[in-house]
Amino acid sequence: MRSRRSWFGVRRRLPFAWLLLKRQPVRLITAVLGVAFAGILILMQLGFQAALFNSSVSIVERFDTDLILLGRQSVSLTSLTSFPEARLAQLAGHPAVETADPMRWRYVRWRLQGSPEARLAIAIGIYPFQTPFADREIQAQQHLLDQPGRILYDRLSRPEFGPVQNNFQAGRDVIAFVGDERLRVAGLVNLGPSFGYDASFITSTTTFEDIFADDSRSIELGLIKLKRGSSLQQALKEMRPLLPADTSLISKKQLIDNEKSYWNTSKPIGFAFAFCALMSLAVGGMMVYQLLYTDVGHHLPSYAILLSIGYRRSSLERIIFEQGLILCLLGFPIALLSSHFLHIFVRNYTSLPMRMSTDVTLTTLLLIVAMCSTSALLAMNKLKDADPSELFN
Repeated sequence: MRSRRSWFGVRRRLPFAWLLLKRQPVRLITAVLGVAFAGILILMQLGFQAALFNSSVSIVERFDTDLILLGRQSVSLTSLTSFPEARLAQLAGHPAVETADPMRWRYVRWRLQGSPEARLAIAIGIYPFQTPFADREIQAQQHLLDQPGRILYDRLSRPEFGPVQNNFQAGRDVIAFVGDERLRVAGLVNLGPSFGYDASFITSTTTFEDIFADDSRSIELGLIKLKRGSSLQQALKEMRPLLPADTSLISKKQLIDNEKSYWNTSKPIGFAFAFCALMSLAVGGMMVYQLLYTDVGHHLPSYAILLSIGYRRSSLERIIFEQGLILCLLGFPIALLSSHFLHIFVRNYTSLPMRMSTDVTLTTLLLIVAMCSTSALLAMNKLKDADPSELFN
């Protein structure tokens, strides 16, 4: 019998909390919308933050490599320093190395023919006969770079760089200028924009050197692929002593982690996204607190009666806590659905990798639950004013 009463007790408390909320529908709707609004802002802020991190390494993730050689003074992919290509050749003879591909990487000013404005883009230089990218679409078109002045343009680049994709797919010649060098688009690939750059293209090292009038045999990255069965950590241990102090050898995963950490800690944009998410949480929490505090104040005589007939204060606090959870359950689905469509809109407009990942969704849900629970706990203080003795004065 006790078990049955306990189950019925739980079932009675949940509707009672709901009945108290719906007695004031305008306030209820306002609070639910407040929770939903906070949820939308948090989901979007965390989504932008995840897109920042993912877009910063979108090109690196397409590398077909295990180890990466770079200048020791390189802080991130936005500020790579050059080093002699001979450094890569020093490692190419190691028994564990299968391929060692040099790569050029610099910012350039891109101007589409007929456009007066030049915009900042990333130029990537490779040897067409090597395969530094794992992307099959890139591999299938690399031979087109054998001709001087040919490039593979990133179709995910921002539209401000001109109708490159539309013109190319329509069969028109697409000509662009980088400095005084005339370039022709020979194919389209997927690389993806970043917060550090809005467009990118791949070209041959010959064309790259023509753009910069650079024949110093320097490179910005060296991609080293190990033979199957080789130990990555053992290879790092053996190769690092072979290098002078001007270069650094790291794994592909380490470069990805370093790049994400750079944008999260060294740039204010990472902090800005986190701060905005916390502010959204605070605003939503204040709206929920205001509703619950007002609701408790409105029903103080009722709570006083319940205390006078033997209800414990903890039972009343549980009702308020359940009200907070109900607001969370009503507001979060609205936030989730709205954010889903907003993510699609932003992704289509900016080409940034905006995705409603499970981690972001669960993190937001936990934050919303914590927000509503905290607001309910604060609103419980109002129960101190529920004094049964005042009912008989």
